[in-house]
Amino acid sequence: PLTNIRLYVETLVDEGDSDAAVKARCLNVISGEVRRLERIVADMLSVSEIEAGSLRVTPDDVQPAQLFEELEADFRAQAEDKEITLGFELPPKFAPIRGDRDKLTLALHNIVGNALKYTPAGGVVKVAVEQTGEQLSVAVTDNGIGIKQEECELIFDRFYRAKDKRVSGITGSGLGLALARQIARLHGGDITVKS
Repeated sequence: PLTNIRLYVETLVDEGDSDAAVKARCLNVISGEVRRLERIVADMLSVSEIEAGSLRVTPDDVQPAQLFEELEADFRAQAEDKEITLGFELPPKFAPIRGDRDKLTLALHNIVGNALKYTPAGGVVKVAVEQTGEQLSVAVTDNGIGIKQEECELIFDRFYRAKDKRVSGITGSGLGLALARQIARLHGGDITVKS
């Protein structure tokens, strides 16, 4: 993110005053990269909390409808840029749940973000949600490149990156899914994968 921010700031300084389209594009990229950097730092801090045994959830009332509305808004542009169809199948009405809104948002961001990251252009990512009482079941499916069977559990290990040559050019820290699983477990749930 820092390299992109620096490059787009330089472009903005050089060309931004003379071209409104360039200025808008630069500001959008910088904004997106700053948000990505915030997530990376938050992930690293959360991993430190996991290692220290101090990662905690602060339960409160969470409105799932808002959570998924924001999630869809956050990823809509990325999906369109990659020409990926992003669909949400949500219940007509949600009941509030108890949970840590920020940590649930982080976990969902990591899972949906991974689905988009590893799905090629023209693909489909679907987020299907069911609610039973105060429990949510979230299924994120895609038609991406897939994961070898022997790596399915390893992807939840901190800093693990798949050995598949097709993903060597895709950036990532290897923290997102480890964090997402820990957050799910702290909420009394879990994450599983099927490729």
